[in-house]
Amino acid sequence: MVGPKHFLLGGVALLALTGFAAAADMPIRAPQQVFTKAPAAGFSWQGQYIGIHGGYAWGSNDVNVLGTVGEVSPSRGVAGLQIGYNHHLSRNWVVGYEVDASFGDLNDSAVIGGNLTPVEINAFGTARARLGYATGPWLFYATAGMAWANTNLTGVGGIAAFSRPHVGYAIGAGIEYALSQNWSAKFEYLYADLGETNSLIAGATINTDLTLSTVRVGLNYRFANWGPATAANYFTKAPVQAAGWTGPYIGAHAGYGWGTFDTFGAGVAQSQDPKGGFGGIQSGYNWQLSRNWVVGVEGDSSWGSISQNAGGINVDIDAMGTVRARLGYAMNNVLFYGTGGLAWAHAESTTAGATRDQFYLGWAAGVGIEYAFNQRWSAKLEYLYADYGTINDFNGGLHNASLDVSTIKFGINYRAGIFDLIGMRW
Repeated sequence: MVGPKHFLLGGVALLALTGFAAAADMPIRAPQQVFTKAPAAGFSWQGQYIGIHGGYAWGSNDVNVLGTVGEVSPSRGVAGLQIGYNHHLSRNWVVGYEVDASFGDLNDSAVIGGNLTPVEINAFGTARARLGYATGPWLFYATAGMAWANTNLTGVGGIAAFSRPHVGYAIGAGIEYALSQNWSAKFEYLYADLGETNSLIAGATINTDLTLSTVRVGLNYRFANWGPATAANYFTKAPVQAAGWTGPYIGAHAGYGWGTFDTFGAGVAQSQDPKGGFGGIQSGYNWQLSRNWVVGVEGDSSWGSISQNAGGINVDIDAMGTVRARLGYAMNNVLFYGTGGLAWAHAESTTAGATRDQFYLGWAAGVGIEYAFNQRWSAKLEYLYADYGTINDFNGGLHNASLDVSTIKFGINYRAGIFDLIGMRW
């Protein structure tokens, strides 16, 4: 089942994706204020950035195969890319978010139950908040948020093979140095607890418990005028007008979901159609690029029961979430948008020859409409389709499971950052 840390990771990921990361006391700004720059007077980290990184990762995967427990320690060099955003709360304090993906061939093997058991991790990533202290061109920061990884395991003398998505949390710390107005370099350590998966495939117990550490260097390019800004200007507010979508928001939603859960095992193909209600929270940040065009990021987490139980065959999706980009067209107080990004879900299922308790990873895409009632409050109606792909398990015969879910939801957003909500002032 989903443990407490997995309920927490949704909220942490939300903070990572905006409400916390862009949490200064900001009202909705009019479109003409979007490109306003503060006057020069000190170094600023503010702005969007994109970059690349490389480093070394090592992990520990406690594997239970047929009741025999062993530890496999995959490791290898990795490389990837990241995108993010920084915002000054004051001259020295900086909050931000960062989303990254890393790729490599982390692998190791150990003899478990008399059989050689290789484990491979080919991709992993995070969505995190950052809180830093800036002094001149130096930024020292701590970071925390959601983490994911995709693993492959071969055991039982090569007779069995399993693919295992993992979802958990990441924490770490780093230091970043500005090489110029637009370029910076960073050194970072991250620790990720990617949780457990539990399954019984054709009578074979396969449980995994994965942790991962990464040390890496990165190079970022910042899309911003790094001209200095006075501390006083960090709190300057633009005049409030009827339209304008720039700023952080946090909110809640409720909706209905339906999907397809196709499985094959023990020579039997089955298809189930789970459905049910859910509720959750979301947070995001919008940038109004012009009078009509708006881009943003949003993270959400939902809990409920999208399920079906028929004749002892059942599936129950009890948690799911996304990390998405949004591109919208604004007409005064109405915003029409498309959205897409990473999706995850947790499901428990029992089908012919297989019992699973694990996460699924995939992608989500959809459309929505949002209406701003006033400077702070807005409501949205959104449709999302999520494809979580196929998990393949082989234990003397193929067993697989594929999942997709459609959702329609209604949400209410409050346009403020997390520091507004808790009344914190810097």
